[in-house]
Amino acid sequence: MLNIYISTSNQYHGCLKPFAYLFNKFWSRQQKVTFVGYDLPDFDLPENFEFVSLGKQKGPSYYGNDFRLFFESLDDEYFIYTMEDQFIYDMVEVDLVHKLSSYVKQKDVGRVCLTNSIFQNHMGKRHEFYLNDSNYELVKYSQDSEFRITCEWTIWDRDYLCGYLLDGMDPWQFERIGSQNSKNDGYNLIGCKNKVPIHHGEAIRRVNTDNGFDFKLVNEDRYLSNDIIVEMKNEGLL
Repeated sequence: MLNIYISTSNQYHGCLKPFAYLFNKFWSRQQKVTFVGYDLPDFDLPENFEFVSLGKQKGPSYYGNDFRLFFESLDDEYFIYTMEDQFIYDMVEVDLVHKLSSYVKQKDVGRVCLTNSIFQNHMGKRHEFYLNDSNYELVKYSQDSEFRITCEWTIWDRDYLCGYLLDGMDPWQFERIGSQNSKNDGYNLIGCKNKVPIHHGEAIRRVNTDNGFDFKLVNEDRYLSNDIIVEMKNEGLL
């Protein structure tokens, strides 16, 4: 399995323990995950999680520079990346993640989307047929689609990602400006249409952080099981 990197910042440390709890429930306790942020958390993480500090946090506008330098320092040519609020809310199709990871190694593929965003048709998103592979139908973002670049769960080609992590960018600019700049760049940004590898939620970015986490699955009319929410409360995670 490719290495997994999760970006965070000091004010979002409250996401780390519930993120790790849900990851281990729906993926695996054997899969190594690396949080990448600034101040070290003042609590323990599960054994399969580690935390890498980028030093002093200087503000959101340093996101592009800080994380480009981090990713460029890695030996990994390909890896999985998302942010700390992208909680997993259902069982991960691990075999499909493995299968899709082979496609990112093709020279014309910049990223492989692991969520259901790849086949949505709202907010200017557009996709086209890419290929059929046994039981899987793969599609690609159209060259003029919105949201070609996002921080959702993705298998990235390191060089492609770093090309859009520009100095002065905060995470929202990375997505917005990166998506505009990537239009007609000739790269295939692909994913699976008939099976979703990772069902996830955006736990805090669409709600006020004072109101707690949002347990609705993105682009789905369902929520994280209430039994699991109760489990998390009993574990002191909520």
